[in-house]
Amino acid sequence: MNKSLALVILLLLSQSSFAQSWHGNSGEKHMPVVELFTSEGCGACPPADRWAKGLASQGLGDDKVVVLGFHIDYLNDRKGWIDRFAKPEFSDRQRQLVLLNLYKTVFTPQIIISGETVHAWERHANKLIEAINGFEAEADIDISVSKDDDSYQLTTKTTVRGDANKQHAKLYIALTEDDITSTAFGGDNRGTTFNHQNLVRQWLGPFDLTETGDTVTTTEIKIDPEWQQQNLTVVALVQNLDDGFVLQALPVPLTE
Repeated sequence: MNKSLALVILLLLSQSSFAQSWHGNSGEKHMPVVELFTSEGCGACPPADRWAKGLASQGLGDDKVVVLGFHIDYLNDRKGWIDRFAKPEFSDRQRQLVLLNLYKTVFTPQIIISGETVHAWERHANKLIEAINGFEAEADIDISVSKDDDSYQLTTKTTVRGDANKQHAKLYIALTEDDITSTAFGGDNRGTTFNHQNLVRQWLGPFDLTETGDTVTTTEIKIDPEWQQQNLTVVALVQNLDDGFVLQALPVPLTE
């Protein structure tokens, strides 16, 4: 092979490899997590969807809060519309949080912030997010992401502080996607075209953490050809599953 051609190929491969790796680490302050449980068939959900989508315009952007939009599946057989983004594991996550909050039933929309259900979210959610931003983080997260032909490889390093947290903390990984257009042709929102933001595509965990407080976790996420990589974000969060409080979270956008 011509040496010049070989050098060009080597440079291209090196640049491609560099462009397909990402890294992030959490800060000293707490990153709040908004978990929004919603459905395209739910008539009461669009106001909550719009609120979450509009947080950035209210000064609560990606550097202030993580939003996870979970589309639940238990309304698919009740509302006359199958939400194609809904998964059973997303409904299971809602039920898990409801139990941690000592409630008996799930409902949509439901907004849970850093593990706590917020009922009057229209009045209180923004202030709660701002307050949590001032808390000292109870865990540190470091994520490295690399891409091969058909998957993302994640290495997540976590450090948990506090004896109770070390005993009960677990790691979760989410993959979210922005700017997804979808039209509902049935259900309460018949004829509505949505522009989904922070839509959860994958939800992985819980992953066990060591009681020493320091853990390295490796994870693989298989790539769906439907996903648009420039709109994807990997999110890691550490949660105390005794009291439900999210100790820290870290988003890493997979932008080129």
